[in-house]
Amino acid sequence: MNLDQREIARYLGAHGVPLWPQAQAWAADCQRELEGTVTPRTLGRRLSLSLFQGESRDLDHHLRHCTEGFLYAVTLGAETDRLLRRWSVQSMAKAAVGQAVCAVWLDELSADYCAGLLPQLGAGEYLTPAFSPGYGDWDLRAQEKVLALLQAPKRIGLTLTGSGMLVPEKSITALVGISDRQEESCGQKCMRCQKKDCPFRCAPAGQENG
Repeated sequence: MNLDQREIARYLGAHGVPLWPQAQAWAADCQRELEGTVTPRTLGRRLSLSLFQGESRDLDHHLRHCTEGFLYAVTLGAETDRLLRRWSVQSMAKAAVGQAVCAVWLDELSADYCAGLLPQLGAGEYLTPAFSPGYGDWDLRAQEKVLALLQAPKRIGLTLTGSGMLVPEKSITALVGISDRQEESCGQKCMRCQKKDCPFRCAPAGQENG
């Protein structure tokens, strides 16, 4: 695992600033422990987007030129949650770095999953950026439907708390549309999100250090 240090810094709120030496050491330590104990799991299926139509204006707009898409889930597993609890006992600062490391790893696994879908596309088909429950006005309660459609509890052990949070914690679900418009295949999901003040927002390509 060779994670982008700039992305780890971004999740820590340090936009365009390198990780400080102690954070670099913690990040390397966390990555080693994760690699030694965690087996990520991924699950997905192609489906009709009519299943989600009308649930969210933002989602409908995001997928406005799509009729089908891929619904998927990625989890780092329960062992990651145990590591995070152990790191928090050792040092809350180290645990914060560990949280950022996990977030970046999940992003990379999500990107790898979507890249693996490309050979399944036909001529003139393009994937939109991913859109997850909780983005924009897509209610987090949609997670229950998403997990049911994927049979995620049975197949990869991914479940929900009573408040709609994923268990294991370090997991994501997302929907990508299949569009006939190449310009919609932009991979920078943050550029389509309307939450301009999000502390984790990516900069546009070429402006990461600006």
